This record gives sequence, C-alpha cells and structure tokens, in this order.
Amino acid sequence: MTLRVRPGETVRFPAQCVACGRPARERLSLQKRRGQVTRRVDAPLCTDCARQLARRSGQEERLLRLSWPAASLTAVALGLLAALALSGVGWWLRLPVAVGLGLGGGAFIRWALARRAAAAELPERRAVRQAAQIVDFTWRDMTLAFTNHELADRVRELNPGLVVDEPAVKSTPPAETTN
Repeated sequence: MTLRVRPGETVRFPAQCVACGRPARERLSLQKRRGQVTRRVDAPLCTDCARQLARRSGQEERLLRLSWPAASLTAVALGLLAALALSGVGWWLRLPVAVGLGLGGGAFIRWALARRAAAAELPERRAVRQAAQIVDFTWRDMTLAFTNHELADRVRELNPGLVVDEPAVKSTPPAETTN
C-alpha cells in the first residue's frame, strides 16, 4: 500500500496489533533510512508481541556482546601491524594508513558479527518485525507492507486522503484457440 505522507503527517492505525490482531497497548517503531533521511512510523503492537520482539536467541545475544570487543581488538591489532609494516615510511603517512586500516577492519568485524546475529534471530521475533514494514519512500510517498491483509484494508480505510491510487491488476483474456 502506498501512502502519500509528508514529513510531520501521521498515519492512523486501528487499535489492534499489526502482528496478531489483538488489542494493542504498545508501539512498534517502523523505520527506513536512505542516506541522511530516515522515515519513521509507529504501529500498534500488543503486549505479547512486544515481549516476543524484545526476546533474543542465545546465539544472537552472544554474537552481539562479542561484536564490540572483537571489533576493538581487530582495530588495534591491524593498526599496530600496519604501523610495523610501514616502519620505513614517515609518521605522517604511517599514522593515517594504520588508523584507517585498523578502523576499517574493526568496522568489518562488527558488521559481520551483527549480520550473523541477525541471522540467528528467533523466528517469532522475525515474524513480529515483518508484520508491518516501510518498504520504500520518497520525499512525499511512503510504501508500507503488511502481512495481515485485513489490517492493511483497515489502515487504508482510516487514511483515505493519504492512499495513493494503486494501479488495478489487469487481467488478460485467454488466447483464443482454433481447432
């Protein structure tokens, strides 16, 4: 569903959870970032689904806790190795190369461990996160996706002025056959 939502405007949701349809008391913050611009929308969430969203698997928790120390150690080790390898070069070249290589290596380790942690996410948590998403946005339009089609219809009804006319699916007539 594509909504024409400008920054500062709000999207209205029914008072039911976007994941399971029960009465909602919590909020699920949907956000998508592109460059310097981030679009955010708060969708309703029930208490049980909010609890599922807060849970992490043991492996996900371990990987996230390990990512910062591993990234720091990698950055220091690569920085020192680069500084030692470039010992014959002046400090004005050795320092930025060592710092850049160390920070780049540390950032890569952090990114790789965070990605593995996301892959170890609990299926229930993933289902709640994917129940409603911002798929794409421009400066004036935002495309939302819902796994619950009834909820999508209710959101469409609550925001009639924001819904962009979506192209109707054209059905092609079957080709005629001659015998």
